[in-house]
Amino acid sequence: MKRIRYIQVGWVLLLVALLLGLVATPAGASSRTARGATAINANIYIATAALQPLFQDRINQQVPGTFNSAMASIIGSLPQQDQGWARQLAGALIQPSVALTGLRPQAGGLATSLRVSLYPGDPRPIDTSMLVSFSVLNSSTIQVSTRPLNNGPALVNGPLTTFQIPIGRLNRIAATPSCGSSGLMMNLQYPLSLAQTQAGMADMQQPASLVQPAGTTVNAYVEIPATSLAALGNSIGSMPVNSNMTAQNIHVGVQGRNLLVTSDIDLAGTTFRIGVATTTLAPTAAGGNLAVHVLNTTLTVFQFFTFPYNSYNQQTEQTLNAKLNGALAGKFHVTQAGIGPTGPVPCVAGNSLLLTGTTTIG
Repeated sequence: MKRIRYIQVGWVLLLVALLLGLVATPAGASSRTARGATAINANIYIATAALQPLFQDRINQQVPGTFNSAMASIIGSLPQQDQGWARQLAGALIQPSVALTGLRPQAGGLATSLRVSLYPGDPRPIDTSMLVSFSVLNSSTIQVSTRPLNNGPALVNGPLTTFQIPIGRLNRIAATPSCGSSGLMMNLQYPLSLAQTQAGMADMQQPASLVQPAGTTVNAYVEIPATSLAALGNSIGSMPVNSNMTAQNIHVGVQGRNLLVTSDIDLAGTTFRIGVATTTLAPTAAGGNLAVHVLNTTLTVFQFFTFPYNSYNQQTEQTLNAKLNGALAGKFHVTQAGIGPTGPVPCVAGNSLLLTGTTTIG
């Protein structure tokens, strides 16, 4: 009975350590806003299906080392004459494995189920469940805690660990039980720079290279609300229309499923306003970047006459895409962009810009 008790205690220690490894993903990058960037409010959604293999991978990495450490600690506490047979018994009979059998977002966190087997074909594996919850400790730190589910054993209860977000200022983190395939959402102030790249518009001729840090690539979604899109107008600056005219005071809004950009048109080098240009754009993706396609432009002259002004649509599109090119490089690889909710993330606001793509965790 004493031997069995030692093994049971070892499993409890193993489960505790596994939980720490399952959720702890520390990152060393700074969360400060980059110089010249506009801090926008954004929601980042991580799909539950993307979290499952990530969690299982963390478990697989933790099992051998954690088990060996736990066994070494237990065996070291035995009388000297018993340590030899206990080490041989553990090495010969115990081949531990832990499988993630369930991960489901619910109110308050992620309901996490694990099945622990002592050896392949174990007829009596240990099933345990807990609620892993997340909260904001400060603007760059997430607190991870857990508690039992379904009146299960309180193997671990309370705060577990903390980890840092790699960029931005964290406002809120929560599980998303009623948001389609999304499992977890982070709301943060995200620095987005629309400064002209040195390579200029020529960069748009080739897909941008995306250098991802080491880690696991997961499917994710980024929601940029209409209020944040409006704030981006300030970071665009002025744009040349032609040799005689310049677009100033640019404002970004949403109209239906498209973006709507309005700007004052001034004589180049002066503050004399000719009129107001209104440009309708469809959001899209190109080479892993957010991009836009100009649909049409109208010009209202002296607040009275409005007429089509599509001669410079292609130039406007190139200029805007040159500013967008690389704005998310290394952080989010965009594969699709649109306005409003989709099937995978139905909780997005109807006038938000939604980016679909991949990001790297870990």
